[in-house]
Amino acid sequence: MDIARAAAFIEEKGSDLEKARFRRLLYGMPPEPGVILALTALQNADGGFPYDMVPGNLSTINETLVALWWLEELGLLASPAAEQAIAYLLAVQQDDGGWDEDPALAQYDLPPWISPGERRARLYLSAYAAYWLAIKGYAAHPAFQRALAFLLQHQDERGKFYGYLHTTWIATSVCLLAGPPYAAAAHKGLQFLLSRPLADWADSQIAWALGCLGQAGLPKDHPFVTQCLAELSQRQRPDGSWASEDGETFDVGATIGAVKVLKHYGLL
Repeated sequence: MDIARAAAFIEEKGSDLEKARFRRLLYGMPPEPGVILALTALQNADGGFPYDMVPGNLSTINETLVALWWLEELGLLASPAAEQAIAYLLAVQQDDGGWDEDPALAQYDLPPWISPGERRARLYLSAYAAYWLAIKGYAAHPAFQRALAFLLQHQDERGKFYGYLHTTWIATSVCLLAGPPYAAAAHKGLQFLLSRPLADWADSQIAWALGCLGQAGLPKDHPFVTQCLAELSQRQRPDGSWASEDGETFDVGATIGAVKVLKHYGLL
């Protein structure tokens, strides 16, 4: 690995927000006020963040969850913006404990993973929302407990949570964050993830899975972590970057994610 090359790639290709996230993660540098203002100015009055991060668009659960990830990387998870984002998530949770995007969002050209009423999208959004509630200290809150019960209804005998592979690593992280009573469900989820060949995973997927599971306390000596770190360490490209599953436009984000988990697990 060559972190200097990764840093040079991000500094050349990244936006102000991406560079601020990277500098905070790697060097501990606080973000400049202008970066914070530009991000928080996007937040709608309901506490959510707008679709595609375009000012004036309706709030989406997905963009709000992405914003929480960015705020955490910037060291702002205790900020008013983060608190308002959590309040938004609590306000839009459904009666069954899950989350679903507002049908009014159908006016936009939505990707399938956030399509309102689509079961796979519901599971993904519900796992991700529950994850951030737990990270924010809401593990004992009734909303989190309802979300956890909803997710566990959709875990099969193999340990897979219904839908996208992403849902399984996020929901498994939720089970870890929920504590010892859910250790068996977390173990099943990890065993399923271990059964999936890493050759089929994009760099960004490996980093995202390790990011969630690492935050949830999965140790470096766990077989899934060991295998993923070894794979990720070998995948850095000559320009210093790691590849995104979403294409070249998102390689900066993938590189930030890779550096983040490599640092978290003490490999830098």
